[in-house]
Amino acid sequence: MVKLLLIADDFTGALDTGIQFAEYGAATKMLTSSEIEDDLWKNDRIEVLVVDAETRHLSGDDAYRRVYYLVRKAVEAGVPHIYKKTDSALRGNIGSELRAVLEASGEHFLPFIPALPAMNRITEGGVHYIDGVPIHESAFGRDPFEPVKSPYVRDLFAKEDIPVKLFHKSDNYRTDFSRGTIGIFDAQTQEDICRIAEHLKQKCQLRCMAGCAGFASVLPSYLEISRREMSFPKLNQPLLIACGSVNPITRRQIEYGESLGYTRVVMTPEQQLEENYLITEDGQKWLAGFEEYFKRSNVVMIDTGISNPGAVEGYRKRHCIPLEEARVRIADRIGIILRELLEQNSHRTLMIIGGDTLMSFVSQANCREIEPVCEVEPGTVLSSMRIDGKQIWVITKSGGFGKEELLQMVAQKVEA
Repeated sequence: MVKLLLIADDFTGALDTGIQFAEYGAATKMLTSSEIEDDLWKNDRIEVLVVDAETRHLSGDDAYRRVYYLVRKAVEAGVPHIYKKTDSALRGNIGSELRAVLEASGEHFLPFIPALPAMNRITEGGVHYIDGVPIHESAFGRDPFEPVKSPYVRDLFAKEDIPVKLFHKSDNYRTDFSRGTIGIFDAQTQEDICRIAEHLKQKCQLRCMAGCAGFASVLPSYLEISRREMSFPKLNQPLLIACGSVNPITRRQIEYGESLGYTRVVMTPEQQLEENYLITEDGQKWLAGFEEYFKRSNVVMIDTGISNPGAVEGYRKRHCIPLEEARVRIADRIGIILRELLEQNSHRTLMIIGGDTLMSFVSQANCREIEPVCEVEPGTVLSSMRIDGKQIWVITKSGGFGKEELLQMVAQKVEA
């Protein structure tokens, strides 16, 4: 039966957190829909159920309702542990979603550990940092779609009528409350996170929790989850990388890959935003050209013009396309491209960068369930999907994750 329900707000977040349990050996299943069949809760082959609730771009009220519904279903089904996965860069509807968890569960205390030390994302004095810089001064503060405006974690709850308590690093946390309270924990190292988990275990306060992949990574040993050895499967096939992120971290990774000789296919603004482009004669010729690209290189990267976002922005404004609609169009376009390229040749490993892009592909491929397998690198996940009766290997990551040479590291493992 399900021992842990993990609720994420986007697809890559669901995978990079769910994989913490799959790699430990837990029987882990991920759903691409928030609709859960009642008999799934009692399934003996599932210990950890991961749900991509797709609340990142909803209104706060809609995100609250969706998370509340999922938590109530889990409580009624007798699931002993619930984890609300949050974005490690503090994006999304974190305040309303954590309030939903607390109110739907009826718990008196909800610990929230936003830090991800393995990726240099830490919380100190209630301020969230990435690579030593307050989060709002980093690339996430300049995101064109959802910029982070404040580094203070407490500010996430400014509009929520709920008590919030900040916990500085300590050996003696006081976490007994008589009414529903959210506790924000400082953490700068993995040892800090383990100390928090140990305290919560002793206090029997691991019923409902919140955080990113950082806190999730230590939980399997505290939740009586099954353990078995996992290994990286043999892939040895061409790698098709689709980048739907505009994050500077991803731009550097793409440019580094190009410097190694990987084929980089830069999509024009028309290819990204023009309606029905792919069914035109030019669009069909463009798609057919990928077979030639793979004759030249075992790694082909589809790039949405990350090094020149002004071209896409200029096209969007000239054609009066709203910013949010442009985001959706670009993600949908890449999803369609990947589906069609798989129909041409399914013997390829896909790497998809960006949660919106991944969700679009899964929707286009009509894939409802995913089996996370292992991490290729921290924050970069290998999963198995069944599409049209065929097994497809898919590697995923958020746009803001990874070293400059990440794509090379992934390619080397795929080709091994």
